[in-house]
Amino acid sequence: MNRKIYFIKVLTPLHVGAGQGLSHVDLPIVREVHTGFPFVPGSSIKGSLRELALRRLKEIYFKDTDVKLSTLDKLLSGTKDKEFEETRNKANKPEDFEKELKKLMDIFGTAGEGAEGGQGGSGKVIFTDARLLFFPVKSLKSVFMLITCPLAIKRFCEDLQLDENTSFLEGIDDGKALTTSDKHLVENKVMLEEFVFDANKSDELRNFFNKYYPDQIDKIVCVSDTIFSDFVQNYTEVQTHVKINPDTGTVDEGALWTTEYLPAESVLYFSLFSMKKDLFPEVPSVFHLGGDITTGKGFVKKVMEV
Repeated sequence: MNRKIYFIKVLTPLHVGAGQGLSHVDLPIVREVHTGFPFVPGSSIKGSLRELALRRLKEIYFKDTDVKLSTLDKLLSGTKDKEFEETRNKANKPEDFEKELKKLMDIFGTAGEGAEGGQGGSGKVIFTDARLLFFPVKSLKSVFMLITCPLAIKRFCEDLQLDENTSFLEGIDDGKALTTSDKHLVENKVMLEEFVFDANKSDELRNFFNKYYPDQIDKIVCVSDTIFSDFVQNYTEVQTHVKINPDTGTVDEGALWTTEYLPAESVLYFSLFSMKKDLFPEVPSVFHLGGDITTGKGFVKKVMEV
């Protein structure tokens, strides 16, 4: 099976919600049950790339027509009826449009009326969840550092099927850290938020990420699994929102809520698996995930593709 791996950096705070929460945050982000690490479900990535593909379809073949995205969405769901023929005839290149639509159906699969009518099926591309590799934390020097942990690195190796020696990660206690550079250290210590860690520069850690993620190589700090878990669960971005009554100009009673976001500069990775070598969706350099797009949230950047 063919595979592509993508690294994405969060440009603006990202909210992929888990519904209403039981903690002090009303709208928390989705997390892994067993680790508490934030992640982005593969379904969110698939949905975002599918919408982008529909918009590209409309831009290329129906730029000056009255064809709506909802119509193209229905056709991509596998529906072939009178509406399909009418829409096809409005395309500036009908045969090319039909060919491109078939390719998108192969990638994303079909659902709804088309699938129920026996005209469709599952897609031929697998979208994995995006797992967290680096989490930004405020630092005494260099504004912020990108922290990771042995568990995240070992899962990264397992996910990418890397045959790497990670023995240098053993023995990182809660009060210690490994760094890829000593320029951010003060007397062999690194300060993350209000916590101080004894830190040592690790050539093995630097060489490892030079191979697989050289971007911002000097900012990487590896802390213990426990410390990493504490940071990603308690140091995300939480914003408070209110609803203003247009008549009084004051906050409506009970109209105050909090929303959790994965902070900007976070780095995640995900994979796409395809049964055919040339059957992959287009992943643009910048795209949107999650909610709150009208307030500029959820934009991510594709920083690497392997």
